Amino acid sequence: MPARLRDAYDMREFMYPANWLTLARLLLLGPTIYYLRRSNGRWPALICMAVALGTDAVDGPLARYRGEVSRLGQILDPIADKLVIDATAITLSQTRGFPWWITGLLLFRDVSILLAALLIYRRHAQISTARLAGKATTVALTVAVLLYTADGERSGKPALYIALLPFGLSFWQYGRMFVRLMRQ
Repeated sequence: MPARLRDAYDMREFMYPANWLTLARLLLLGPTIYYLRRSNGRWPALICMAVALGTDAVDGPLARYRGEVSRLGQILDPIADKLVIDATAITLSQTRGFPWWITGLLLFRDVSILLAALLIYRRHAQISTARLAGKATTVALTVAVLLYTADGERSGKPALYIALLPFGLSFWQYGRMFVRLMRQ
């Protein structure tokens, strides 16, 4: 393992309960996708998604409460968020009429953010934290994806269009932050 990557986190961070929750979110992705692909799997998928996405609401406050905010968690948490929402969006596009153009925007935004974060880390050896608009986007997309799974386009599509507001703002904010950090 390269020294720079090895120095990015402490192995003890794998034992922090908040990081377990983040890993649990990733592990629940498989069953969520499995159930979303089944014609009668809407409710089991919804339960898996609710539990997985609920861990996102708990892991950060738990880490702060226990004094265990970690570099590993700062890396894993946003990756887990993006993987869960993006994989769910792809599957919903394939199976339940979730708009492909929105899935494409999600993938473009998230790949751009991850690549920019890698460039920033490589250049400055720092991990930038999420912006308020990024957190609002995650919450809004979570609601939209849950509604899309539970009720299809009827309630999912309006929630999805509302989620595009913080989505666009967060993309703009992350873009500005990237340009600023790369100029340093």
